[in-house]
Amino acid sequence: MSRSTFIAARNSRHRTAALALYRALLRTASRIPVAQDVAQKPITQIVRRRFEKNAGYTSFRLVYAAMAAGYKFLNLLTKAQTPNSSEHTQIMQHLQSVRDTAAASRAIPHPQRYKPVLPPEPLLINTAKPYAPPKYTSNILPRPKDLLAGPRKVPSVSATADGQPFVRLKKPQPHVMSRMIGRKNRIFESRILNILDVDERVVPEAALEDDWDRMMDELLAEERSKGGRKQQDTNQSVGAEGNSKMETYSWSVQLSRLWWELKIEKTWEDWIARGEALHHLVEQERTLAEQEQGGRSDAARRSNRRAAASSRRNALDYDDSPPNVGVSPVPSLPLLEAIRSSVPRDEELAEGEASQDPFLSPAWAALVKSQEGRMLKWAGKRVVGQRGD
Repeated sequence: MSRSTFIAARNSRHRTAALALYRALLRTASRIPVAQDVAQKPITQIVRRRFEKNAGYTSFRLVYAAMAAGYKFLNLLTKAQTPNSSEHTQIMQHLQSVRDTAAASRAIPHPQRYKPVLPPEPLLINTAKPYAPPKYTSNILPRPKDLLAGPRKVPSVSATADGQPFVRLKKPQPHVMSRMIGRKNRIFESRILNILDVDERVVPEAALEDDWDRMMDELLAEERSKGGRKQQDTNQSVGAEGNSKMETYSWSVQLSRLWWELKIEKTWEDWIARGEALHHLVEQERTLAEQEQGGRSDAARRSNRRAAASSRRNALDYDDSPPNVGVSPVPSLPLLEAIRSSVPRDEELAEGEASQDPFLSPAWAALVKSQEGRMLKWAGKRVVGQRGD
């Protein structure tokens, strides 16, 4: 049986020992006689700060070292309660050095650091027109030189496992930014899970509902069929059955699946545009940093090394012919391409459509029409001929 990971905060015996040591240190530190001109930072505050710093340890080695150091300091503080002892003198010298260091730091004039203020607008602004591919620009990056307190630090573009791009402006990463990235990832994943739920749960349920409706229609037709009207009702039922494929529950399920596919494509297209814009802004920041430094940056040296390595590979006569693969003619975002190829380019019409119900807009109608054959392949065959009719 594998040994479980040790978590100090969840171990009752360790927690009891740590709290007992913590209280003993505070109680002993408060009894040490300290001069008024030295006690700028009481010893109890130092003890609390050190315990807070060691609270996250989970390694046996670090926990043991921290507890051993705590007991050594408990012995030191106990002996320091006696005035004029070597331990008491040692603590007084430490407090005096802390006070002198703080006073010297306040005496040195420090340059005023630039504290970025939350901008009234986001980092990226979408300047594209309705139904057009997103195009982002920024009023914040690249940063002007007069707002920088020191040398320019070039931000880096990162991406999540789902493909969401973001830029790191400082370390540690702000908590608000982490929450925003996590929220967008959860929204993207929930849309994918909705499609899986439609395929695995809702589609079979819709097929059963349509079978039930069809059985009820057949029973009603048998009861209404009398004499000469039997053949006429049969022909009408066949024609109605062929024209009612878009009025079934399975068809509405396929419409909901198409809606989630469209939302995923819009998200993916937005992330691609954001990534390209962030990459362009970071390259501008890197160019400005190289100009301000007046020399080559690490990135330039790395690019030169890559160029030299590439030249060496070419000297070895590697086969640089393109791979023997075909290029798929299908667009990367077929649903958005279908909408943009069908919706008129009139700006006034597009602005009017943006404010109404999306399911009543010409864009949604054009998308459903373009994907009608694909959806009928899955919904229609469940309605017509499922039982060999």
